[in-house]
Amino acid sequence: MKCLNCGYHISHGYLCPQCGVDVYVYQKIRNSSIRLYNCGLKQAKAQNLSGAIQSLEQSVLFDKDNIQARNLLGLVYCEVGQIADALKHWIISSSIQPENNPSVGYMEILQKNPRTMEKWNDAVRAYNEAIGYLHQGSEDLAVIQLKRAMDSNKNFIAAQNLMTLCCIQENNLDRARHFIESVLKRDIANPLALHYAESINFSVSEKNAKPQKKKSKELKKTDPSVATAPYKRYDKKQNSGGKSQLFSFLLGCVCTVIVVFTLVVPALDEQKNTKIQELQKKVSGQETSPNSTSQELEELNAQIAALKEENESYRIQLDLQKNITAMQTAQSFMDDDNYEDAAATLLAIDTTGFSEEEKAQYQQMKELAFPKAANKLYTKGKSAYINHNYSEAQNYLENSLKYTVNDDFIDDALYYLGKIAESNSDIETAKQYYSRIVENHPDSNQYANAKNSLQQLTE
Repeated sequence: MKCLNCGYHISHGYLCPQCGVDVYVYQKIRNSSIRLYNCGLKQAKAQNLSGAIQSLEQSVLFDKDNIQARNLLGLVYCEVGQIADALKHWIISSSIQPENNPSVGYMEILQKNPRTMEKWNDAVRAYNEAIGYLHQGSEDLAVIQLKRAMDSNKNFIAAQNLMTLCCIQENNLDRARHFIESVLKRDIANPLALHYAESINFSVSEKNAKPQKKKSKELKKTDPSVATAPYKRYDKKQNSGGKSQLFSFLLGCVCTVIVVFTLVVPALDEQKNTKIQELQKKVSGQETSPNSTSQELEELNAQIAALKEENESYRIQLDLQKNITAMQTAQSFMDDDNYEDAAATLLAIDTTGFSEEEKAQYQQMKELAFPKAANKLYTKGKSAYINHNYSEAQNYLENSLKYTVNDDFIDDALYYLGKIAESNSDIETAKQYYSRIVENHPDSNQYANAKNSLQQLTE
């Protein structure tokens, strides 16, 4: 053990032979630091990241030279999206032990991914701006910044918790539950998420409470003064390219901004409409007034034009945000394997104003959701048709055709719909269905049936 006073290595006992200082208390403190590190390591493996942070912070408080605790604390901070805190502990760790220190490798990984670092910095900046907006009472602007923060860093648990609070304040409990589940999947004992869940009487599912299994090497509980091989979390980052996959697909857990935005914009729209009406009345009064000048009328008309333009801009933004919200809702449906609702939601989306990335994601979601929704709806429709529940069958089959492209069952769905229309004495509609089979599906197993039915109806 190293003497805290003079640096002499004490081989046994608690009294330093060099300077005579009693190191018994220091040894107890050091042992406490190691014990807390081991506890934090266990919590991190169990995905109790909040508990791990608390234990590891206490560990480095007891022994600032415990580089293993500092390195692990940095990894946990990185996992919850607090990159600045992670770098702080890694820098301190590397200054204590410059050689054979995993923290040097961790920082090199971040330096090799400047784009990722830039996004994480943007996330922190947006999160801080959101807090400022909330202090000012501008919840709509705060939610916009939180969305940006979560888009830039999908691991940013603090931003997700703050978004949960905004959702609860707006009484949007479904979205609040979504963010609570998202946080608890990554940090199973996050105190804020659990508090929010309790406040809205949300029972956390067991699957979210259980830690996800990760392939990791066992970290031995060793003396923190001894350099060891990098932790498995570091290896994982090395293999995955520094968490570059965090920004690949999902819009981050995070479009409740749009829900708040849809409440604010209509109010602004109404205010400006009122202002426009007032100005128009004033223009009418000026036109009939002998004392009015052409310059005054031009100024009033210019104000009206500017307000109309601004109003139109709000409407465009509102429509865009509604469509982005709908896409996020569709993604939630898909995550729950509810492809029918997902397809219906996607079908109603107007992609005008979408970025190229958003358009590509929308197309990818359609390509995944539409075929599955069409197949499920056709199966339900066919079953209802066989059971002579024609009204229900018609609804399912018509909806299935909305999502089909080259599916094998198109001709069958058309034929069943023709028969249903025929049973309802809707002859013209039945002819249209049969004609589509004859014209577009000559190789169909229903071709002969459709042709015969069409001939009978035209005779």
